Amino acid sequence: MKILLLILLLVIMNISIEQLTNLKISGAEILFIRAVFNFGLAVLVAVKNRETIIPQKPKLQIGTFLLFGLGMLLNFSAYQYISAGSVSTLQRLDIPLLVLVSFLYSPFNGRKGFLAVLSFLVVGLMIFYSRNAQENVLGYVLIIFSVIVLVINTLLQKKIAVKENIATIMAVVSLSSLFWGGIRCWQSGADFQKITPMILGIIFGLAVINLIIFYLVNELYKKYPAEFVRYPYLISAFAIMIVEMLIKQKWETPVVIFGNIAILIIITFLVGNKSKNPLTYFRTHIK
Repeated sequence: MKILLLILLLVIMNISIEQLTNLKISGAEILFIRAVFNFGLAVLVAVKNRETIIPQKPKLQIGTFLLFGLGMLLNFSAYQYISAGSVSTLQRLDIPLLVLVSFLYSPFNGRKGFLAVLSFLVVGLMIFYSRNAQENVLGYVLIIFSVIVLVINTLLQKKIAVKENIATIMAVVSLSSLFWGGIRCWQSGADFQKITPMILGIIFGLAVINLIIFYLVNELYKKYPAEFVRYPYLISAFAIMIVEMLIKQKWETPVVIFGNIAILIIITFLVGNKSKNPLTYFRTHIK
């Protein structure tokens, strides 16, 4: 039930962000406003549970503050240039990237290495044919850099989930998103005039969904191996592409459809590899 709920919430989140950008609301504005709501929700959760949002290990949070919001800003901005299906699929490139990084700490695995490189080759082909696919290459660049930044954050912040409660983590990532989203809004001269009460309500709903996703993923990590928790994200990426086409009432171009499906299949094989998985490795071995 929790897995199905997670998939549903991921679909709603991604489709909603794309629909908001279609209304000419920038990714930075969405990120900034959602972060305001998420910080408020984190405070309420902390008060309700009699917890603190002050980090127990402040030094561990510096990297998250500097990197997480930047990664999310790049991520949200990508929706302005490419489809939600492509964004949600390319977000999963963190898996092959972690595979490649894992070879620095563990023996080289030819099969995993081949699949990881192949996934990036498919992305390269999608970028090459992006003009024919009616997608802006800038969107691909933004999401790829987003993945790189968030993977670096993952590698630097391995112990945070163990040391801090969810309210603290949510507060820190919200402040990071506020910081980077605010800088981009200021730099672009955002005036928030297009933010109607209805849009504000939608973004508040996204903040609530984001908080629920935090708790769901945390619960799943307690019950299942790290690699298993990636399956809902892979399934949701495919579902997002289908829902997106239903909303548009037209098919995406073959480049987008087959490119995204190929990436998801490759990453599914990577996640399902029964040899030592890098997702588990990074959660248990690197100190």
